[in-house]
Amino acid sequence: MQDSTVRIACSVSHEYLLPLAVVLHSLIERLRPGAAPKLYLIHEGFPPETIDLIGSIVETEAVVASPEQIAAAPHRGRFPRQAAYPILLPELLPSSVERVLFLDVDLLVLDDVSELWETDLEDHVFGASPDAAVPKCSAARGVKGWRELGIPEHSAYFNCGVLLIDLPRWRERELTPRIHDYLRKTERVDFLHQEALNAVAWNDWRQVDRRWNLLASLDGRSYQSPDCTEWRNPGIVHFAGRMKPWRGPVGGPFDVPYRKVLDRVAGTIPREPPRMRDRMLSWYDRHARGVLYPLERALWKRRLF
Repeated sequence: MQDSTVRIACSVSHEYLLPLAVVLHSLIERLRPGAAPKLYLIHEGFPPETIDLIGSIVETEAVVASPEQIAAAPHRGRFPRQAAYPILLPELLPSSVERVLFLDVDLLVLDDVSELWETDLEDHVFGASPDAAVPKCSAARGVKGWRELGIPEHSAYFNCGVLLIDLPRWRERELTPRIHDYLRKTERVDFLHQEALNAVAWNDWRQVDRRWNLLASLDGRSYQSPDCTEWRNPGIVHFAGRMKPWRGPVGGPFDVPYRKVLDRVAGTIPREPPRMRDRMLSWYDRHARGVLYPLERALWKRRLF
């Protein structure tokens, strides 16, 4: 009998339990009948009651990173170690797990991920969606030294918020040590493991439809090109960047569907009161971003926003 298990991995700290619950609830609500989701929850020592809470949503196997693995996870600037745990999945997960769908926790699932799960990766290590904010490895805030690395100028740059990974291939091709090597040699890395993974696997990933990793800060907004229509048929929406919808309302077409799920799960996981910074970002995203986006984009390219 064919295994119907959809194996998912997420890595979180305690402050991200609420958005994790949103991801899991929205995923389960849209999963086709017969599909059996299983979560590998990567953490650094949650109490049993927290594991039980997540386990009440979906079958969960807790995976505790060892002190050595925690120390090996890269971190820089605003990126905590947990953000880079995707590159440790081949070491953290049981050897019996051959394929896993890694999901960031700032996501909202709006379609059945079984379709994504069943993607034929052919001979590639993983599947990912192109990043609308960084379209090419050669773009601003793409891959440093892309010419020296032999990366063609027009090579697409992918976003790591949603990754369908073939774990045996990852191990065989030694991606993790190659990522660490890039990070050691590169002084200023913009998006931590995402940039490093693009640098070492630019020609070893299968492109999946961008509807499986839509950027909420761009898709469906007034400043997006009218030629971009993927947002009308969303699979997964990614609230990447500073504006997080569990901290305050955001602009664009995906705030209302996110808030509907958030309201259903907030009773089991308390919501932190919004900080002044969150209130200001929320106001900006809803009322000023449409006008100021060209300036924001120019500052972003120069790492000033």
